[in-house]
Amino acid sequence: MNRRDALMRVAALMGTTLSLPALADTLEASATKRAVSGKPLLFTADQDTMVAEMTEVIIPTTNTPGAKAAKVNEIIDIILKDCYPQKEQKLFLDGLAHTNELSQASYNKNFVALDEKQRIEVMTKLQAEAAEQRKAMANLPAEQRYTPFFNTLKSLTLNGYFTSQIGATQALEYVAVPGRFQGCIDLKSGQKAWAI
Repeated sequence: MNRRDALMRVAALMGTTLSLPALADTLEASATKRAVSGKPLLFTADQDTMVAEMTEVIIPTTNTPGAKAAKVNEIIDIILKDCYPQKEQKLFLDGLAHTNELSQASYNKNFVALDEKQRIEVMTKLQAEAAEQRKAMANLPAEQRYTPFFNTLKSLTLNGYFTSQIGATQALEYVAVPGRFQGCIDLKSGQKAWAI
């Protein structure tokens, strides 16, 4: 590594270190604003309900609460509003509209009016479309590529759920004060993964 690369890496590390607290403050302020107003920041009320139902398809309630109980839709709303550029926000909102178009074309109902089986079928179509979009973009230059709607939704759902209190304490194995560090611990059959 030459001196220029080393300085660039140190500068990037320092920039990240300095910007993370500011980002945390921004997200906290947005979460407070949403909690106080009771209204979504980026979504309409209908879109917020739709995102809640879509996240529940990805992480349904089983022996642990699902994404809806963890209010993952609120997390997605805040993260999209504060952390994503407008172009990606628009792609997400267009993806929600496309989901309703698929629902209307297949069942003559909006997504939130579908039963569980129908919702899974629509989400499966979205997943297949996302795979096709990724294949189609494989040979495009990096600046023309984008993350398909379904992949963004799934990623935000997983991150939102497993960093929520419900996800970290009920879906994962959680120890508030873990004690000494053990780099490798065998899981027993049926044991949950550990929350970090």
